[in-house]
Amino acid sequence: MNSTSPTFHSVDEEWLASYSAGGLSQAKRLLIDCQTALRPELTDRLAAMDNVGGALLESAQGEAISDNFFDRMMSKLDELPKPAATPIQPTAQIDGRAQKSWLPAPLANYLERSGNNLRWKKLGFGVERASIANENGEELYLLKAKPGMKIPQHTHDGEEWALILQGGYHVGETGYVRGDLHREDETCLHTPIIDDDKEACITLVAIEGGLKFSNPVMRLLKPVIGI
Repeated sequence: MNSTSPTFHSVDEEWLASYSAGGLSQAKRLLIDCQTALRPELTDRLAAMDNVGGALLESAQGEAISDNFFDRMMSKLDELPKPAATPIQPTAQIDGRAQKSWLPAPLANYLERSGNNLRWKKLGFGVERASIANENGEELYLLKAKPGMKIPQHTHDGEEWALILQGGYHVGETGYVRGDLHREDETCLHTPIIDDDKEACITLVAIEGGLKFSNPVMRLLKPVIGI
């Protein structure tokens, strides 16, 4: 996975270009919206991508887009100066009510519009889950895991995007903290370990399909825990 800047993790720029073009699912768009709220540097990068893409389209003068159009756009983006890191800003208040400190404004607005009151369900093993939406086979939910927990080794039936809203975790030598967006798919076998810093890890997850556990006992328990 490539970082959008050296200061935080995001999805590859092909996905960000798709976001700019309106090509992502509603769940994935919400994750990008939430990440831009937590990492304002990403807003500058997306704006630059829009400008470069628009300029390249104008230069095509109505002709069909060439096979190397995307490579040209990425090359132009690489020539742009990297935006300076900006500290994470406090979450905005919605309708004058103070929100949970970990809740980014785009998610708070989405929950407000949909009337979702976030009912957390205990899954056991120190994990809780709150469903948000399910559309076209892609599920959106919040996952909360206790500090120090080791998530059993697993892969996925499809793509999983996870945005850290509170706390953090490690996959191998790579750490993810608040504001990081972590993408995995069916080719990735991993064992996330929640940081043991006395703070539960809360992630906003968009997932296609479900988890595929390596441990046969966990495979048997999968219908019970619901992930």
